[in-house]
Amino acid sequence: MYTGERVRLRRVDPVGDLEDRVRWMNDPETVRHLGMRPARLSREEIRDFLSGAAAGRPDSVEFAVETLDGRHIGGCSLRGFNQVARSAEFAIVIGSGEYRGKGYGTEVTRLAVAVGFEQFNFNRIWLTVSEENLAGVRAYAKAGFVKEGLLRQNGFANGRYYNVYVMSILRDEYERARGAV
Repeated sequence: MYTGERVRLRRVDPVGDLEDRVRWMNDPETVRHLGMRPARLSREEIRDFLSGAAAGRPDSVEFAVETLDGRHIGGCSLRGFNQVARSAEFAIVIGSGEYRGKGYGTEVTRLAVAVGFEQFNFNRIWLTVSEENLAGVRAYAKAGFVKEGLLRQNGFANGRYYNVYVMSILRDEYERARGAV
């Protein structure tokens, strides 16, 4: 368990987290910027994902995000571990709408980045984000990520293509920012 000022990252609970995840992953507002397919995800698909995440995978780690008072509000992951390049991809969802736009995503991102650099010894953590997800782009920038490039028409949703930024943070950038605090 990793704890921040308002949230903690804990192990995924395949039983206790299931209903929240089913609701979030099938809510159009929640998945709007996640680059997910438009079809609904079944309870079984989500249960299988959570069960696999709880069992542990050699190339990823999935966390449930909860407030310090125990409210389950989302999830995040570091995935696609590249042991040679010492890198991983970051992904996040704040599923409970009342917690969006209030700095929780930024705090979760900072906490996950710290885990990636301090526990997994990564050199680079990267992500992709729709250029239309202005709140996400701002949250990632606040957490130290910088734009590396633009993948033109890389996503498709609601009958149209959209562009996706690639953003990353490097170990030395993380360490410099930490030293400045």
